[in-house]
Amino acid sequence: MRYRDAGVDVARADAVKDAIGAAVRSTWTAGVRPIPGGFAGVIAIPGASTGAPLIAATMDGVGTKLHLALEAGRVADAAADLVYHGANDLLVHGARPVALLDYIAQGRLDPVTVGAVIEGLARACREVGAALLGGETAEMPDTYLPGVVDVAGCMLGVVAPDRVLDGSRVEAGDVLLGLGAAGLHTNGFSLARRVLRESGAALADRLPNGGRTLGDALLAEHRWYGPSLEPALASGAVHALAHVTGGGIAGNLARVLPDRVQAVVNPRGWERPPLFRWLIERGAVPEDDARSTLNLGIGMVVVCDPARAPALAEALRAGGEVVETIGVVRSGPRGVVWDD
Repeated sequence: MRYRDAGVDVARADAVKDAIGAAVRSTWTAGVRPIPGGFAGVIAIPGASTGAPLIAATMDGVGTKLHLALEAGRVADAAADLVYHGANDLLVHGARPVALLDYIAQGRLDPVTVGAVIEGLARACREVGAALLGGETAEMPDTYLPGVVDVAGCMLGVVAPDRVLDGSRVEAGDVLLGLGAAGLHTNGFSLARRVLRESGAALADRLPNGGRTLGDALLAEHRWYGPSLEPALASGAVHALAHVTGGGIAGNLARVLPDRVQAVVNPRGWERPPLFRWLIERGAVPEDDARSTLNLGIGMVVVCDPARAPALAEALRAGGEVVETIGVVRSGPRGVVWDD
C-alpha cells in the first residue's frame, strides 16, 4: 500500500507548490528574509529599528488525525498537536512562539466538539508560552461532511535577526542527531487509517508483544521540542534543525541544506518503534513510501558541530529526549541519501 493509494499524491502536491512559487515571491517586500525551503516565513516589522526582533509565521492543520480523535473521543489532544507542530516549525528557525490564530470548521457546529478543540489549543498554548490570540469558527454544510471537524492555525513567533537559523551554517563533517518522536505526530494519517481499516484492526487492539493499544499509539501527541532545544540553540552548537513532518526524514532534512553538501542518513542508526513496524508490515508499505511518508520514529533532526555532538546529545537526553546519531553531512550534490 502506497500513500497515493490512500488518496495523497505527494509528487502532485509538490508540483502545485512549485507552480505557485513565482506568484508568492512577487508579493515579498524588502522586509522579507528569504529562507529557501523554510518551515516558517520570516519578515521584519515595517519601520522597526535595526536589530529589532523579526516576525516568524507558519501555517498548518491537524489533518486526518482528527477522524481517529473523533472516534476515540480525544479531539482536545489532536487539537493540541496543531500548537506543538507550529511551535516546532518556528523553533527550526530559532524563533519562539508568541501567538496562535486558529480556524475551526464543521458542516454544522457542534458545541461539544468546538469546546474540546479550544480546550486542547489553550492547554498547548499555555505549555509553549503562546497566546491564543483569536481565530475563525466557520459553519459550511456544503463543504464539510456531517460529524467531521477541520482545525488549522497560524503560529506567530519572534526571533532576533542574528539568531535566525536558515541552514547556511551547515557544512561537511556535521553530525545528524535524531530526536525521538512520540508517534506519527501529525503526518501520514491517511495512510495509517487505510492500513487500520483494511487490516480489520480496531483502536482498542494492542500492538504485538503486549504493547500500547493502536489508539494510544496513533493518537500520541505531537512532541514539543522547545524545552530541550532552546538551551542548545543558545549554545551555538546547533547548525540547523529539521522538523520531520510530511515528506519524512529526507524530505524535511533537505530543506535546511545549503548547496554543495548532502546529508547521509543511516537507517540502522535507530530502532523503529512498534507502531511503524506494524503499519509497514500490515499495510505491506514499500520502504521508499514508508521513508517519504512517515517519520519512522524521528521527530526532529539536529545538525550540529561534530566536536560538540557528544556533549549536546547528553544534554538533550538530560532534558528528556531520546537521542540517536543517525548520520553525517558530507560534500556532494545537495540532497539527502540513505546509507543502505
